[in-house]
Amino acid sequence: MLKFSADVTRLSEKLGLVQGISERRATMPVLSHVLISASKEGLRFSATDLETTMITWCDARIGGEGSIAVPARKLYEVLKALPHCEVEVEEIGNHWVQLKTQSATFKIAGLPGEDFPAIPELSSESLFPINGSLIDDMISKTIFAVSPDELRRNLSGICFEKTGKQSLRLVATDGHRLSFIEKNIESDVKLSRSVVVPKKGVSELRKIVKLSESIRIGCGKNFFMAEGDGIVLIVRLIDAEFPDYKQVIPEVTKSSLQVKRDDFLSALKRVSVISSEKTRSVKLIIEDGKMTLISVYPEIGEAREDISVDFQGEALEVGFNARYLMDVLEAIGEESVYIGITDELSPAVIKPIGEEKYVSVIMPMRV
Repeated sequence: MLKFSADVTRLSEKLGLVQGISERRATMPVLSHVLISASKEGLRFSATDLETTMITWCDARIGGEGSIAVPARKLYEVLKALPHCEVEVEEIGNHWVQLKTQSATFKIAGLPGEDFPAIPELSSESLFPINGSLIDDMISKTIFAVSPDELRRNLSGICFEKTGKQSLRLVATDGHRLSFIEKNIESDVKLSRSVVVPKKGVSELRKIVKLSESIRIGCGKNFFMAEGDGIVLIVRLIDAEFPDYKQVIPEVTKSSLQVKRDDFLSALKRVSVISSEKTRSVKLIIEDGKMTLISVYPEIGEAREDISVDFQGEALEVGFNARYLMDVLEAIGEESVYIGITDELSPAVIKPIGEEKYVSVIMPMRV
């Protein structure tokens, strides 16, 4: 039966990685558990919600081989509460597990390891290397545009698309806004088609990249996969076609302006305080050298602020959801941004000046 001893801090770190995937209110009780497997290869933790699976390995001294499913959250809380020490973990019969230190003993009821769902097996031949900080940056520039509407399955993830031998593009849209970024990744992109990775899976991918300088990603027929330092992530792809997003990106706009990112973002944060929490609407009045931001909420009050912009042309007025604008500006690292606007009904284009392959498109709203 399963038996091992390990450093409690290391165990809790590894368990902390995977336990977020387990479903606390799962219809199948075993999905709220983590599978602990001890073998000659070492100690392994696995967690799944049937859509997203994460596996990680931990240094340990194996005293007996076996596997058992243990409530993930409760086990994590016990390990986090223990002081830095060595802990001995042992299956003690009837699917119970015992944790023992020099001064404390815990017993937790588990489930048979055989009850845990089978882990999908994917070939690592389809994976390609990518810099961890680069893919993390690409995700941060698109994930906010993923649709929260679970009924719109094709919009509830990020589209990964090969655009050249060594070029990768990520796209996300919720129907009201769209963001895409393209990067050269300095290795061959082994994607035979565009795939849509669910938001939860992409969020878990960000955990891996924060721990691994270089990772490998790729996909099979139904799954996306990522490998980092001692971590494997397997995510079921969304079985729905991503929309033809290119047709909603304006090729040209009637008017354009440049504005300091920090000035625009700070003004939006202040003005949007006086706005409806539901619509977050703000009106922009743009004229030579100046943009006026106005927010009116009859039950509370109104706010107005002027900022300097580089703009020449006919004055125009257009309304936006301030949260949509702030999401884009917070993702941009460059000092200045370009905004292209045609009229109060047409989508606006926002780009950082200096990073030409990051584009966001936001639909206006009536204010």
